Amino acid sequence: MPTLWRLHIRPSGGNGDVAASVALCLDRSIIGMGWPVPDEEVKRSTDLEWYTNAAERHYKDNTSWYSAWTFADSPKCHDLVWFRNLEGRFYLAEVIGPWQYAYDDDDAIGADIVNFRAARIIEVGLADAVPGKIIACFRPRKTFQRIASPGMLAFSEKLAGISVTENAAFDLFEFMSDADLENLVFIYLQFLGWYVLPGTRTATTAHYEFVLVHRETGERAIVQVKSGLTCIDAAHYACEEKAFLFAASGNYGATLPPNTAVITRDDLTGFMRGHPLLLPRAISTWMSVACPSAA
Repeated sequence: MPTLWRLHIRPSGGNGDVAASVALCLDRSIIGMGWPVPDEEVKRSTDLEWYTNAAERHYKDNTSWYSAWTFADSPKCHDLVWFRNLEGRFYLAEVIGPWQYAYDDDDAIGADIVNFRAARIIEVGLADAVPGKIIACFRPRKTFQRIASPGMLAFSEKLAGISVTENAAFDLFEFMSDADLENLVFIYLQFLGWYVLPGTRTATTAHYEFVLVHRETGERAIVQVKSGLTCIDAAHYACEEKAFLFAASGNYGATLPPNTAVITRDDLTGFMRGHPLLLPRAISTWMSVACPSAA
C-alpha cells in the first residue's frame, strides 16, 4: 500500500526563490529540497549513510535537516507526495526513483533542490480541487511529513490514476473540512434560490456563517454548518428569521424550533449526485471514490 506525504518547497538556501524551485522540479520531473553539505569533497551520491554523517557534521545542533533524511529514507516507489507553488496551485507526485544527492549543478544549487527523487507529477489545480484535509496539512512548518489518512490516500490514488486501496470504508462527510462543507451547503442553498451575502460573515457573528436572502421573496435567513462530531443546538436558533442548520454529526439537540430547517445528509448526497458539475472539484473526485456508482 502506498504512503501519502506532504512536501513544502520553500528554499532557505540557494536563491531563495520558491517559484524557481518549483519550476525546476516540474521541468526535471523531480521533487526535492535543500540541506546541502557544500564543504564535503563528494558532490554527488546515493549513499545515505555518507550524507547522514556529512549533514551531522555540517548542521551540528540544527536538527531540521532530518527532513532530508526522512525524505531520502522513508518514501518508497509509488508513494504519493503533495506540494504546491506560491500561486496556490497544487501538485501530486508519484515517487518513481530512489533518493539522490547532487551538489554539482548550478541550477539545482540555486533552486536549493539538492536532495531529490524522480517523480511523475500531476498538476491538480487550485484549492477547490484539493480536500480541505490535505490543505490543512500544509499549515505545519515541517518540510516533509506523512499524511496519515486512508481517505486522503484513496483520493490521491484516484487522482494519480492508480488502483484505489481496497477494503477501505469512506464517509463523504468525514472527508470534508469545515470549508468544504460550507462550500457545499452554500451551493446547495443557492441552487434552492437563496443567495449568500458574503459581507455578513465577521468575527462577531460566530452564531451563524452568513445571512441569506431569497431571490424571489426577499426573505432573510441565516445558516450554520458544523463538521465532524460537533453538535448544533437548534434551540439556540429560535428567532424570527429562518435558520438553516447542517451538522455532519446529525445531532441538533432535543428541540427543533419552528423557524429552523435542518439540511440532512440525504439532502446533500442527493444534490451532489444530481448536480456534479456544480460541485467543487475536490468533492466531485471524492464522490467518485466513495460512491463510484454516482460518478
